[in-house]
Amino acid sequence: MSSKIGHFEGWRHSRSIAQTLKNNNIYDRGGTMHSTTEASASEIAEKYPGVIDVLRYHVATGRFGYVDRVMSAMSPDVVEEAVREAIRVALSAASSLRQVKASPCVFDKESGEWKVKEGKVITVTYSEEEEVRQPPPPYRARLHGRLYSIEGRLKILYWPPTFPAEDELAKFFDEIRSNLSVAKVVASLAMTLPAREEGE
Repeated sequence: MSSKIGHFEGWRHSRSIAQTLKNNNIYDRGGTMHSTTEASASEIAEKYPGVIDVLRYHVATGRFGYVDRVMSAMSPDVVEEAVREAIRVALSAASSLRQVKASPCVFDKESGEWKVKEGKVITVTYSEEEEVRQPPPPYRARLHGRLYSIEGRLKILYWPPTFPAEDELAKFFDEIRSNLSVAKVVASLAMTLPAREEGE
């Protein structure tokens, strides 16, 4: 049995983050990837998953500054500084993981409302949390978090990112020195759900 906790309307109409690739001309107006971009974006996602996930983590928690700096950077040094700082901050959060007993919240498509899964309590490991006074949660949270009910309070619990290995970082910094547009694609990918989660 589930209890209502709010409507989907705000969530459904706050998909601006999910439109980022379109706004950056990675998708055409019909929502289809251009063939020339599809390969490069896919290859970049495969080469730099850790860099993308760290930036995605910060977007999810509402810290847009790192992605903004990478997206608007006019030099590779600015990108490197922003990425290294983003990694340091995320590592700090991940160094003090917490656990809590919580009930997952799910979106009910029939009623268009978020509901608590009553009777289901799980142990959640997380790095940061954000209280939600009234559903729906911000769309950005879906990038790296989930909504739970904890002792009657609604909270988004964020899991830590997958961190890039040193060789991934080195390759990324080398590539942006010859092609700065790669950094913009990485920033765009960081503001979208991983492919396996699209449509969830």
